[in-house]
Amino acid sequence: MYLTMLGTGNGFIPGQMDSNALLEENGCKTLIDCGTTAWQSLEVLGVPREDIDAIFVTHIHFDHAGGLESIALYSKYVSHKKVKLIVPSPIRRILWDSYLSGGLTNPDCSCLEDYFDVVSPVKGEIFDLCGGIEARWFPTRHINGKFSCGLLFGGRVAYTSDMVQDLPLVTTLVEQGAEIIFHDCQMRDASVHCSYEAVLTYPQKILDRLCLIHHGQLVPPGGVPRFAVQHRRMDLSKWPFCETGAEEDPLVQKTIAHIQRLQSDEPTGHDWLHTQRVYREATLLAEMSPIPVDRQTVALAALLHDIADWKFNGGDEEAGPRAAAHWLEGCGAPAEQIAHIQEIIRDLSFKGMGSRKKMATPEGEIVQDADRLDAVGAIGIARAFATGASLGNLIVDPTIPPRENLDSKSYKDHSVRSTSVNHFYEKLLHIYELMNTSQARAQALQRHRFMVAYLQELYGECGMETSVHQKLLEQYML
Repeated sequence: MYLTMLGTGNGFIPGQMDSNALLEENGCKTLIDCGTTAWQSLEVLGVPREDIDAIFVTHIHFDHAGGLESIALYSKYVSHKKVKLIVPSPIRRILWDSYLSGGLTNPDCSCLEDYFDVVSPVKGEIFDLCGGIEARWFPTRHINGKFSCGLLFGGRVAYTSDMVQDLPLVTTLVEQGAEIIFHDCQMRDASVHCSYEAVLTYPQKILDRLCLIHHGQLVPPGGVPRFAVQHRRMDLSKWPFCETGAEEDPLVQKTIAHIQRLQSDEPTGHDWLHTQRVYREATLLAEMSPIPVDRQTVALAALLHDIADWKFNGGDEEAGPRAAAHWLEGCGAPAEQIAHIQEIIRDLSFKGMGSRKKMATPEGEIVQDADRLDAVGAIGIARAFATGASLGNLIVDPTIPPRENLDSKSYKDHSVRSTSVNHFYEKLLHIYELMNTSQARAQALQRHRFMVAYLQELYGECGMETSVHQKLLEQYML
């Protein structure tokens, strides 16, 4: 049984998707809530809408039910597949009459059943939530006078959705067998939610079972209680280690500390924070991989991928593999694994569109995708200008046209006068088409479009609307 938080936000935090979840069991996929960002999250995860078999609604707020109209219309007129909609009986009529009917009523459709296979369990009734997983809903306190509920499923997992602090309820869930409790948490201004301070007042036997959702933290703290991570797939059979992953590995922890020391003052955009982002993205992609991968190798290769970048070591492409091997040999890593990580580092870097080499292993593909994701989007723009400045490049100059389809030798030749903006045409605008995994490709597409929009705005502000740069940009508009 796997659970992925499609988001851990509260509906108002940029970059954080709504606190909805994807539950998987026996080939079945069920959404626990379907907010306005649910379909965007599924696209990032590489999960088509057609794959969703059921949706459970905990309560009627935009960040929990705002995506229902979209899936109703898509199912009716595009996929022609009725999704099972599990709606607790107290809100069955309200969901249609007060929420969905305005957008979905038409001459052919006048009720929920015209769009969904509707199941409306009453309190205490057992129902099939996902692939044979039995569940029942329980009422929660969220907003006075407004219905909300949580779920107890699989005999050992509870999911509170939104609620205020409720020690008696949580205690009852534990008594009823809950070993894992996905619990509401808001870091500040809790109001109708459970504050982090309130969570910490729970007894230790409860804290040990909690995995906090709705917290809005892009980089959650470690320790207990645990924080769910947006888009991270969790194997609930391995609780409590389903969430911590490779960071529990002593060699990975040792390597994190080593790289953090080496890269702490690096000014070119290849610093520790870059490596940390690549490591976390690679770990996530490994967890979502449809084929088995060596997660330790993925983690170590991601951490060591910039240990000695050829761009800042006189063009020496063996500087990185040598430095990685030296570190890993000192840590006692197996020779075969060291060779694999060296191969990943050696083949990882972009060296021109005219000099492309496919990664030899799925571990390499994952690390390469994670590294390339950090080269595009908002962070990619920032890093491009940081690197360009370190190389002495101008920001932009309409009289210096971009060079395209460079071979390795030309791409690595920094003696040629260039600009940071030209680097977009030499590399960044090509990243989307080079991604290996479907999950990374979906993210890269969003970031690609952001970069195109940024360049259009830049050219407008710089009076370059008729420049060769603007003309070339048109071919990258997806």
